[in-house]
Amino acid sequence: MHTTKFLRHVNAIKSLRLLHDGRALSRAEIARELGLTRATIGNAMTALVDAGYILEGETNPTEGRKGRPGVAIALNPEGAYFIGIDIGTRALIGVVIDLRMQVVARIAEPTGPRFRDADYMLERLLELLERLIGAARIDTARIEGLCVSVPGLVARDGSVVNAPFLEWRDYPLRSHLERACPDGWMVTVCNDAFALASAEASGISAAATDSTLLVLMAEGIGGAIVEAGRPMNGAHGYAGEIGHMLIAAGGRVDTFEMLAGAKSFAGLLDPAQTVAEGIAAMLASLDDPKVARALDAWAEALAAGLANAIHLLDPGQIILGGPTALLYPPVAEKVQAKLAEKLLAGFESVPITVARYGADGAAIGAAATIRDALFTLPNLD
Repeated sequence: MHTTKFLRHVNAIKSLRLLHDGRALSRAEIARELGLTRATIGNAMTALVDAGYILEGETNPTEGRKGRPGVAIALNPEGAYFIGIDIGTRALIGVVIDLRMQVVARIAEPTGPRFRDADYMLERLLELLERLIGAARIDTARIEGLCVSVPGLVARDGSVVNAPFLEWRDYPLRSHLERACPDGWMVTVCNDAFALASAEASGISAAATDSTLLVLMAEGIGGAIVEAGRPMNGAHGYAGEIGHMLIAAGGRVDTFEMLAGAKSFAGLLDPAQTVAEGIAAMLASLDDPKVARALDAWAEALAAGLANAIHLLDPGQIILGGPTALLYPPVAEKVQAKLAEKLLAGFESVPITVARYGADGAAIGAAATIRDALFTLPNLD
């Protein structure tokens, strides 16, 4: 790419990044924040308008200067669309999101008994993809791509190295999807906890905390670490697999995900229901002694696992996502009290909140990983 054209491309992306979280800014405000001239910003705005990524419209009330108010520039929700599908042993959840991270189509359905058959599930994924596009009623030329999230280890080439719950090993999911998807689409596969981190990262302020641990709590438990607003990958792309830590709780020693994931409620969750449906039923039965006892045991296991994670990663905050995370508010005080007992002297109390996207977090996050590519500066290495 010619140097001048490359610099214009970089300035356009920098400008777009300022609007990433839904803000509306004037050209003058963008120029000031980036330390660029209005003429340079003008070239960037022309490129972004031509691409359909931004809208120039209502007067910007935040300009705060005398003279003619600036024209507000914001992301065009219809400028691009992104598809995410999350696969689990109980449910397939697919979403289409727009450029402002709003869900414009959603389909959830039972996975069925053949989830161990990767080739069969590939067919299911592609069928779901077609139905999502139809349900969204959007300009298909604006679709940027597809990301599928899975509960397991995903290699950098998009192959599923090991998904224990699905019982998939070394399955080249990305290459199969690429052959089936339209030319020009970005097609990726990622770990479900990494997907959740992508969904939540836009709401995490790097100034507010140096490090955030996201814990995806569904059938199992996965984790992702966000530093300066971006999920960390690790040497092989496997960073954050905290569900496989061994912990002791309730007189048992087992992995964190077996003691604090949905599997720990096996006697209370209907196998015919999705995890989200089962958790909703538990929340509606908090007065049931069986549910109360199960939640007490769960709180102890959750505190043990989070204590290990805090000692290892020293996060500034913890965000719990996925359907099982909705059980946290009723036991929040118990978990914090147990954490206070377990944490090494010197470690401060860590704020723990529930993710904003609920049970659809991994699917929305998968779509968000494609969206994030629009805001990524070129790699100069």
